[in-house]
This record gives sequence, structure tokens and C-alpha cells, in this order.
Amino acid sequence: MDHLSPLAPPVTRAKRPYADLRPTQQWKRRRKARDAVTQVLERIGVPLDVLSPPSTPSPHDLLHLSTAERERFRTVRGVHLPCERTIIQCKKLLTATHATGTGTFAGGAYITDPLRFVSVLCAQSSFIAVGGDAGGGRCVLGVTYSLPTPTEADPTRTTQHFAALLVYEGGDSWLELQDCRAAGLTSFTGDSTSFPHVWAVLQHLVDTRGAFLNGDWPFINGVLGLMAPSAKHPCPVCIVSHKKFLHSSRYRTRSDKHCVDPTHQPLLTILPERIVPTPLHVFLGISNRIILDAFSELLGEKVVLEAVESIKTVHSAGCSGVSDLHELNGPEISKFIKQERSTGALAAAGASTSLTDSVKASHSVLSRWLQQLHHSLLRSGDWTSADIDAWRAAVDDIQQHWRAEAQSKPFPKLHMLRHSVEFAERHRFLGRASEAQIESHHAAFNALFHKQHRNQSGNVSERLRRSLADAALRAVQPFLQQ
Repeated sequence: MDHLSPLAPPVTRAKRPYADLRPTQQWKRRRKARDAVTQVLERIGVPLDVLSPPSTPSPHDLLHLSTAERERFRTVRGVHLPCERTIIQCKKLLTATHATGTGTFAGGAYITDPLRFVSVLCAQSSFIAVGGDAGGGRCVLGVTYSLPTPTEADPTRTTQHFAALLVYEGGDSWLELQDCRAAGLTSFTGDSTSFPHVWAVLQHLVDTRGAFLNGDWPFINGVLGLMAPSAKHPCPVCIVSHKKFLHSSRYRTRSDKHCVDPTHQPLLTILPERIVPTPLHVFLGISNRIILDAFSELLGEKVVLEAVESIKTVHSAGCSGVSDLHELNGPEISKFIKQERSTGALAAAGASTSLTDSVKASHSVLSRWLQQLHHSLLRSGDWTSADIDAWRAAVDDIQQHWRAEAQSKPFPKLHMLRHSVEFAERHRFLGRASEAQIESHHAAFNALFHKQHRNQSGNVSERLRRSLADAALRAVQPFLQQ
């Protein structure tokens, strides 16, 4: 009768092996194990997710993936993703919480509450720039903004983004941009209900949020109701003459009629000081003139073309501009500079013929200009007084010696260099608000349009809407992950 004694140890049943349990029983045992581990970790103050991150990611972390990509991940054993029904519920929820809802019109799509959408994106941004551009057969209108992305090395680091508010099939001529003001084209909701069209929303951001205006030169002139960059007074900032691109002139006023197109009503009204002086396109234009024209004249066209071919890349269809067919794009110019291809071209030219001291001196000057343009026009950080003084000296050098060193006439982008100095001095940044993010957006949007939503090729408006909805979800994803 010893087994009935109160002092005898209790009899415990042997646990069945985990592998022999049914799925529900295995789930219950895992839950008990997690509860036990959590209690132990709580005593020592260590969260469980630090030691063992959740095996199933949040739906928010998967918004940048297409449905097909998520399905391929689900075929991997041991990888657990939320089901598509959960993903769809997440997207519907974001329409209410982050204003990612979209609508369509003939040949285009738009964010249904752009004002609230911008408020969500730009809550932490140090600036806002309204703008747009045409690329790949489509034109986008939206905002450029920055998000803090601090690192240990740079706690103040920020990353720039562009979010489209409206997209349509077509170009960025004034007539096509003007069509976005048509009555009843966009039916805004929520905070944007009172705005009749997207240009009214952008004007509101200029007036109330001090937004800048960015884009390429033709787009900015079109928005302001000015004639093309080939006009007698092409600059959107000042009234400089086309015969005096290396001179300064006073800023434009509302009463000025210098190359104002009388048939084109301005789509936006903004102070000249708030216009971003197209730093990306200034960099591309001047750098291509130096590499393809000045170096070819100095060292020989064959030598320069060989140097260019060594860094020329294959551009994806629909993800680049027309100029890419004839000129170098930004990454290619950066590679040309960093890999010192101009030095290689000089050595190749010197191997076939003797170079004079004046040729070597001109090559040195032009190479220095390339480096200065690359360093100053594309930088996204803040400018110090020393940075501004150095850039002013570089611009003076380029403008004063352009004819002698480049052996070509001044052109409009040389003049815009002066405004880049003034903009940096006034606002203490330049590249941060450039049109570079709009150009990058073209590639991302066109990838959505051409790859993810080809099944809607018979309905362009719906295809654009789905692409815009995906782009909007990607824009708000960093806020959800935080």
C-alpha cells in the first residue's frame, strides 16, 4: 500500500513525442512552451521577440511585393506569410488610416484624398516640393519630401522620396497639364473635398506649407505659363536674355511680360525664390557637354567614345528618358568621374600623338569642373558657409572660362548655375529638393505598369490606378514599419 501513502511522489504520465501529436496538439504544446519561456524572460527583463523574431511577418512588411512574388515565397518550406485575404484587409484599412485610396478618369488615375495623403507622408519632412515630369509615356504630378533615416555615423541623415498624386497617359506640355483642371475630372474626398482639381491642391501646399516647385526646365516653364527654354527670356527665376546667359538679372515679378505666353494661364503661382534650379538636369547638361563635346574636341572623338563605351549601360525599356539614347545618364557620368575615365582618355590620346601643355591644362580644368559639379549639385546634405563659398568660386570659374576651355557658346543651364548658388545660400540645401526623385519614380512606376499589371492592358485607366495604388502603399510602408 506504499503507493497510497501521502509521502509517495506523484505519478506523472509520460509525454507523447512531439512528432506523434496532431497539428492542433502540437500548436497547444508550442503555446505552452512560449508562455513558459515568456514568464522566465519577464523575470530577467528580456523581450521574447529579441531572441526569437516572429516567424510570420506583418502584412505591412509585404506591401511592396506583388501577389505573384508572395505566392512564390509561400512555396518555400518553413516560410510563413499572411494569406492574401489578410493582405487585402490591410490595404483596405490603409485607405481609411493613411488616405491611400485611388480613383480613375479617362486615361489617368489619382489619389482621392491627396491633402491628407501628403499630410501623412510629410509629417516628419523638413521641406515639401510640388512638381512633376513626363517619362515613359506617362506624366506624374506629386510631391517630393524627406524622411529621417539616421545612422550611427550620421544621426541627421535623411532620404528623399517622391509620391505621385495624379498620373495620366501623355506628356507635360501646358495643354496636357491644363487638362487636369477640367471640371469633374477628379472627385476628391475627405480633407480634399473642397478642391476642384489637383492644381488647386498643389497651390494650397505652396501657400500654406511653403512648398517649393521642382521638375525639369520645360515642366517648370509650362506650369508658370512661360515660353519654352529656347525663348529669348527662358529662365523661370529671372528675366535674363538668351544673349547674356553668363550674366545675372533681377528676379521675375508678377507684372513682368518677358516671354510670358499670353495664351497659357499659369497653373501655379509661386515666388521665384521657391523654384528649385533644376540641379540634376544642370549637372547632366553641363557634364555631357564637357564629356561628349569638349573632351572630344580636345582629345579626339574616337578616344572619348571608347572611354564612354566602357561605362555605358543597357537601359531598361520604359525606365529611361529619350536623352539616354544620345547622352550619358547620372549613374554613367558618376562612374566616368569616379573611375577617372578622362585620365584614361588623356593617356590614350597621348599614346597616339604628343599633347601640348595647353591641352593638358584644359583637360585638368575640365576634369576639375566635372568633379565640382558632381560634388555640389547632387549632394543632399546641408550646406555650410564654407560649402557655399567654394561652390560660388567654382561657378565663377566655370562661367568666366567656359568659352576658352569648352570651346562652345554659353547655353541656358550655365546660367542656372548662378541660381543654384543663390538657392543654396538662401535655404542651405540644394540636391535634397531636386527633381532626381521624380526621375527615379518613373522607373519604379513603369515597372509596376509594365510588369505587375499587364493583365489590365485593355483598360489603361484601371492599369494606371492599380499602379498608383501600389506606389501609394509603398510610400506609406516606412511609417507602418516604424
